[in-house]
Amino acid sequence: MKKTYLVLVLCLFAVSGLMAQRTVTGKVTDDNGEGIPGATVQLKGTTSGVVTDIDGSYTLNVSDGDVLMISFIGFVTQEIDVGNRSVIDVSLATNFTELQEVVVTAIGLTAKKRDLGYSVQEVNSEEVDRANEVNLVAGLAGKAAGVQVTSSGGTAGAGAQIRIRGNSTIQGSNSPLFVVDGIPIDNSTFTTADSPEDAISNLGSGGVNNSNRAIDLNPNDIESLTVLKGPAATALYGVRAGNGAILITTKRGQKGAARINYSFGMTFDKVNKLPELQTTYAQGNVVGGVPTFEGPMTGSFTGNSWGPRIDELRYANEPSIWDPNGLIVHSSDPRATSRVAKAYNNTEAFFETGVTANHYLSASGGTDNINYYISVGYLNQEGIIPNNTFERTSVKATISSNLTDKLKATFSSNFINSGGIKVQNGSNTSGVMLGLLRTTPSFDNRGGVNPAKDPSAYQFEDGTPRAYRGQIGGGAIYDNPYWTVFKNFMDDNVNRIIGYGQLSYEFTDWFSLNSRVGLDQYSDIRKFRNDIGSGSFGVGQVINQAITNTDLNVDVYGTLQKELSSSIYINGTFGWNYYDKKVTNRREDGQGLASRGFFNAASAQSFSVVERPQAKQLYGVYGDVRISYLETLYLNITGRNDWSSTLGSANNSFFYPAVAVGWAFTENIDLGSALPYGKIRASYGKVGNDAPFGFTASTFTQARVRDGWTTPNGVLFPALGTNSFIPNNILGNPELKPEFTTTFEVGADLKFLNGRITTDITYYRSLTEDAIISVDLPYTTGFAQTVINAGEIENNGIEAVITGSVVRTGDFDYEIGFIFNKYESIVNEIAPGLDVITIDPFGTQRIQQGEPYGIFFGTRFLRDDQGRMVIDQNTGMPLQNPVDGKVGDPNPDFTLGFRNTFSYKNIELSMLFDFRQGGDVYNGTYGVLNGFGVGAATLDRNDRVVFPGVAADADGNPTESINTLEVVKGGTDGGTNFHQNYGFVNLDELTVQDGSWIRLRDVNISYRLPQSVVDGLPFSAITINANARNVFLITDYTGIDPETNLTGAASNVFGYDYFNNPNTKSYGFKLNVTL
Repeated sequence: MKKTYLVLVLCLFAVSGLMAQRTVTGKVTDDNGEGIPGATVQLKGTTSGVVTDIDGSYTLNVSDGDVLMISFIGFVTQEIDVGNRSVIDVSLATNFTELQEVVVTAIGLTAKKRDLGYSVQEVNSEEVDRANEVNLVAGLAGKAAGVQVTSSGGTAGAGAQIRIRGNSTIQGSNSPLFVVDGIPIDNSTFTTADSPEDAISNLGSGGVNNSNRAIDLNPNDIESLTVLKGPAATALYGVRAGNGAILITTKRGQKGAARINYSFGMTFDKVNKLPELQTTYAQGNVVGGVPTFEGPMTGSFTGNSWGPRIDELRYANEPSIWDPNGLIVHSSDPRATSRVAKAYNNTEAFFETGVTANHYLSASGGTDNINYYISVGYLNQEGIIPNNTFERTSVKATISSNLTDKLKATFSSNFINSGGIKVQNGSNTSGVMLGLLRTTPSFDNRGGVNPAKDPSAYQFEDGTPRAYRGQIGGGAIYDNPYWTVFKNFMDDNVNRIIGYGQLSYEFTDWFSLNSRVGLDQYSDIRKFRNDIGSGSFGVGQVINQAITNTDLNVDVYGTLQKELSSSIYINGTFGWNYYDKKVTNRREDGQGLASRGFFNAASAQSFSVVERPQAKQLYGVYGDVRISYLETLYLNITGRNDWSSTLGSANNSFFYPAVAVGWAFTENIDLGSALPYGKIRASYGKVGNDAPFGFTASTFTQARVRDGWTTPNGVLFPALGTNSFIPNNILGNPELKPEFTTTFEVGADLKFLNGRITTDITYYRSLTEDAIISVDLPYTTGFAQTVINAGEIENNGIEAVITGSVVRTGDFDYEIGFIFNKYESIVNEIAPGLDVITIDPFGTQRIQQGEPYGIFFGTRFLRDDQGRMVIDQNTGMPLQNPVDGKVGDPNPDFTLGFRNTFSYKNIELSMLFDFRQGGDVYNGTYGVLNGFGVGAATLDRNDRVVFPGVAADADGNPTESINTLEVVKGGTDGGTNFHQNYGFVNLDELTVQDGSWIRLRDVNISYRLPQSVVDGLPFSAITINANARNVFLITDYTGIDPETNLTGAASNVFGYDYFNNPNTKSYGFKLNVTL
């Protein structure tokens, strides 16, 4: 098919060449001599013309006397007489009044940036491509001011959390709206919880790294992204954009001959950071003051590594099913041989090199009346963890046609199939990292074989698990990580279609009417397994989950653009919107498998089904008016009224306005080339947020009886032909009102030195009132909680985007870009009688009145007024404060992105450095590993230390005496073991660490083959690219990459690391050819 299409294209070129009188060729460049792709080269007075290719070159059939018109957004249009020339190269001058002025705004419309009184930032396709991320959301990290992105981990298909300007609501969703070509789409993250009562949970501390659904989008299809931040920018989208919006514009065909593009890239991933472990001391405990070897060989179930030095252990001439080298004994044992026991680095042996292959093929073109863009993409990702994969296939077509001179139609459809195999993580005895990192260095998880080919590494002949903390014939306490990845995995399969149809009728040259219907529909089929003998579910478990989501969006709107006088120009949009969302989440849970490896829910000992349908309808009317006076003063007034089905009839209608003003002061004050353009702007806006589904009325749930002995899960209904439902534990509140966020924003857009330096700086302050939160009820009410309007949260911050052209010569350019972000989220109020809400699974991260959102609060050392620790004079150990307190803040002090781009002829080098100052991370992994004796910090176990601080009196109160008591830190002399006493998250102060970093986020080197070389090939352009991501990371954080989050993309928890799967660094290449 491809060959046939290529022959057809070549034939068309040949025929056109025979008919033309002659051909002119050339190249359109900018001030720096760089080619301008997509510039229009048109014969004046006709509709004939072409669009320049990727390096700015063009070919056009002309006649003597023709005049060429060359134009491109942001440049001054030129007219050139053809004469008798056959080669016409054109250099377009920059138009500073238009440069980078056209941006996408709400409902898919475009506007000149200078007309706007609020902050808008665009991320072009080149930046998206440089990110080299499978997940589009992860690719936005460091690319836009005010945007915070945190990956769930580096596994294949992992989700990513995104926030714009911090958290604007207390308990509801803080995720922004995603919009593709004017159509809002779903970016949910559904978890597969291990409890049938909680089929949808955002607080799970275990499970797998589920994908956020924006991962379905193919980054190669994207032309640009626009970030809308405040209510003045997002008001037209209503409640769905209360947390901001990410507007995605996909590629479209342009007038001209058919253009076929193919790209292929490969990426190789490695783990970029792991916790440091000790490989010196063996499994065991201190017994009678003597470190003693204990483990499955000795019949012990201990998980600790407080045993003797491994080099003091020997292999005996006795076989052991736990170690192919034989039974391990102490060197003093009569059975000991001269063979010294081995120390294993299980983490180094476990992780693999991940490989991602990415293919993309597109065809585009058009005529005066129709244009098209068709693409096919296929991505295959094999992760750094064995048996972890992700695949994505996408097919997209967009066609626009002028049906008449006034009626235009556009149709677009994008089908995606995605999914793969996901592995478990987190606080989960079947989690990969928990089982891997806790494994003692005297035990080989691989058992001397390749686990991918030989299951004897993780199971015995009878199928029972082999793990460092296991027993013969029984289950494991912590699963061998190879058991986890090959037996306790989840697979998912998503089929999705995103599409729309739009009709636009131009009644006059200043008024058009538009109607658009968009659909986003997907099914997500999952199967989650825990085999018999697993640490997390010994009797075995299988979960079959089917999620369907349908979003229907309809817009009917009119647009007007009218010059009222020579000095006043008006632009208006007025419309009606209907949005309908339906979600079904059906889960079958089978517990107590019939046999090993037989994952059939219906044959399990207990079988339950939970189905949770949700539905929401939203109607809205909106209006937006922009008025320009002498292209100097700008006024923008916006308003929307919504009617929401998730609120009671008394409160389901709500209106929110916005107003923005701007003054391009350089139109009145001539500051010369030093500042050719400057604008100051201010805006005030209000946006509403309705309640989640089911909060205004009490609902019912399927009953269950836990009797304490009926295994494995109590009595589940339906049982013995009888079904039973009981009231949910949440009392509905029909009086709920929408919560509102008001934002005030001021800023300036400045261009210095003839536009070589541009600055966009913004200060904002927002206040959310009547936040919708859940509060506890007395159990005498029959309910545990209800939902009310109460909380208040305040956000303020500064954002700055600065770009500069440092060097401009004929062949060499050097450009820099800075993105600065500093914000603060303070919880002013929660509810009467309530000043704390815990949001994390372990009770450490909280929303507390008067504190930044998400502070860490927990156990800490006792200190005197000067901050000195108080030392117990009996044990020599620091005392714990009996009163918990604030131990950390996950919000960074500021973030800074620094882009460097060097261009020399056809070569371009780009590097993005990313800085984060502050922002604590809860490193629960560190505390647990030290408590178990496997953390590298425990190598000081035999050191004699004096803890700095003051001595405690008999009652534990601080004195003025400096502590001088010397102790053995690891208690190997029979004293207290500091690491065990304060490890295993027993003291939160020790587990909260500074998450500051400096990283080289991405490096890209591209080389475009010279046209003289390409002309001899059947291509119009060839580009070769080498790229790297997370090349280096500098941080004092002792865990994995601190850019991580345990609870997933949809959760409001952030900065939480508890045996999270690690992140990656990657290296790759990409080849791009254009026919």
